[in-house]
Amino acid sequence: MSISSFLLHNIAGLMFERPTRGLTAAVVLRRLEQSQPVFAQQIEQCADSHKNRALLGHIIGVERWAQARLRQCVSGPTAPDESDAYVPAPDVSFADRVADALRTRSDSVALLGELIDAGVPLTRTIIHNQFGALTVAAWFHYIAMHSMLEAKKMR
Repeated sequence: MSISSFLLHNIAGLMFERPTRGLTAAVVLRRLEQSQPVFAQQIEQCADSHKNRALLGHIIGVERWAQARLRQCVSGPTAPDESDAYVPAPDVSFADRVADALRTRSDSVALLGELIDAGVPLTRTIIHNQFGALTVAAWFHYIAMHSMLEAKKMR
């Protein structure tokens, strides 16, 4: 393992795993649900600009990619891919991207509910391209955290 991989894996442990360690499924679900209105407020008040459209596209792409990874818990492994494959087309308007981002977050909440109903343990791990193995709970923390951090860059 390279030094950079080692550092990224340890950062993931601190940023994503530690905050979710020992949480119940109900708490993880509640936190993800609570992230929705805050995220919505962040992005709905932003102006339509090239930068904001690009940031929203990135947020949507990463969250959809994360969903695809998490679906492996019930559908089996898939071929490795990148978040770029899930970014909306360049001609999608800002308003449509905002709506898509909010729908994507609702889809994440629904997916977590499906995984809970299917009995998938929150401790099950799925590989992240940069951070290595993350638990299901950490993946959902990552989804919420990533979008909030990226949305803060929007004006």
